[in-house]
Amino acid sequence: MSKQEHDKLLLTLHNFKIELFLSYVDMKFEAALINSSISWYKLASYTIEEKNGILSKVHLHLGDFITIYEEDYESYAIIKGIFQYKGNNDKYYAFVVVDWFEDTMVEHSVLKCPLYHLQTTGDKWRRIFPITVIDNIQKVHFIHNCNSERCQLPNHDTTNRIWIKNNFYFTAI
Repeated sequence: MSKQEHDKLLLTLHNFKIELFLSYVDMKFEAALINSSISWYKLASYTIEEKNGILSKVHLHLGDFITIYEEDYESYAIIKGIFQYKGNNDKYYAFVVVDWFEDTMVEHSVLKCPLYHLQTTGDKWRRIFPITVIDNIQKVHFIHNCNSERCQLPNHDTTNRIWIKNNFYFTAI
């Protein structure tokens, strides 16, 4: 991730240190952050053990759509940043920055798929998490709801924050 890209992202993270601290608390490290060493990346790869005991490789890239499971439901987000931060024990830990999708409870009139609203910078949802919250192979896909002349590939109209969850997306076996 270029310096310009991560500087722009940091401008949208008004509570960066607080959210980073909360992520360390999630990992059972409950002390003030004393280091400031941070490195940004465009991708991350790691291996997870699935519930059935099978090891699977996870590849995450900026712009990927992910599912984050909360107690009884699943939430969707898009990866906006991947970084590592030096903990107080001098070890590095990986984190993701996400923008959340909010279910509008409306269906696309033709596709009959749910419409989601991508959060705006002012929204108060937490955005920084340990990379370990993504503990499965991703199987969700969203399509930008292009509905104006301003959406011209490869650039979309960023003021249009409505996305379509593609319920027909699947992995061929």
